[in-house]
Amino acid sequence: MRNKRFAVSVCGHFAFGLNKLNGQTIKTKIITEEIEKHFGEKAVKKIDTCGGLKALCRLPFQLAKALYECDNLIILPAYKGVRIITFILMLLRFIYKGCTVHYIVIGGWLPKYAQSKFLLKYCIKKSVDYIYCETTTMQKSLQHIGLSHISVMPNCKTLEIISEKDLSTTAEAPYKLCIFSRIMKNKGVEIAVNAVRNINEKAGRNIYILDIYGPIWEAEKEWFEHLQQTFPQYVQYKGAVPFNDSVQVLKGYFALLFPTLFYTEGVPGTIIDAYAAGLPVISSRWESFQDVIDESVTDYGYQFDKPDALKDILTDISYAPDKIISLKSNCLRKALSFVPETVIKVLLKNINTKKL
Repeated sequence: MRNKRFAVSVCGHFAFGLNKLNGQTIKTKIITEEIEKHFGEKAVKKIDTCGGLKALCRLPFQLAKALYECDNLIILPAYKGVRIITFILMLLRFIYKGCTVHYIVIGGWLPKYAQSKFLLKYCIKKSVDYIYCETTTMQKSLQHIGLSHISVMPNCKTLEIISEKDLSTTAEAPYKLCIFSRIMKNKGVEIAVNAVRNINEKAGRNIYILDIYGPIWEAEKEWFEHLQQTFPQYVQYKGAVPFNDSVQVLKGYFALLFPTLFYTEGVPGTIIDAYAAGLPVISSRWESFQDVIDESVTDYGYQFDKPDALKDILTDISYAPDKIISLKSNCLRKALSFVPETVIKVLLKNINTKKL
């Protein structure tokens, strides 16, 4: 059999030359870095799906070349790209043989999205050899809709986990809370602001302050600008933070709020950031909550369809802040489950190395 030029090609949203901080871009880069550590940079080819129509027009030719030149092709599409990429690959694989295709799912949206889309499921079955999803909840859901060869590979981040001696184990009001995610309605930003406002106004003093970090979703800039105009002085938006600075920013906080309204979240990168910083999380219980959260050990959760319950949890914690302080060491231990060198082993065991 012909030796191929590259061990692996990675097709994902690299956004070369742009300062993109979204989860898709970060995960694509992290996975690629780990693959390069294992096989060497010269053995890894990259295909950037960022670029709109221009990127779409060149994609069929790039995928064809990847299938011809590479032993393995890894794809990391978002929901807009999965139909296009798997359809193109389905057609190309009638011609180009000998390349193993790995689909790494970003987030938790695929089971619900693909459930009623027969053509998409057919394309995935015919174009992909292995699927990697972030949680066991997703794995079961994907198997239920007829997909197979599915492994659980949690989200991961290249982060320096702080040492236990650097943990802040004392706290007094006002307790510093933060949100650290993409800024949009369905991340629950407004729920958090209202909860903190309600508690402080009822107490007649500042029990909590809330700092908000993250890139603003382009389609919702107007909404967030309007929301900012209503912020009391103890709520501030502090902009986006480079992903490799996240731990240093987060370690000074009391707790991270994750009041997501996306029921199909996978393994949110912001929670991995928090664990590495020894920062407990207060979160809504999304679909895969139990795959990520050890409730009352690293985090506290509330019923997903009752966002007002965030206020109740914060009120209880304000009377007993040790409920949060006592979880910090547990968060550092939990962070070890999401380091790239651990997570990547799931993928590497399926990488076709017969000709390398």
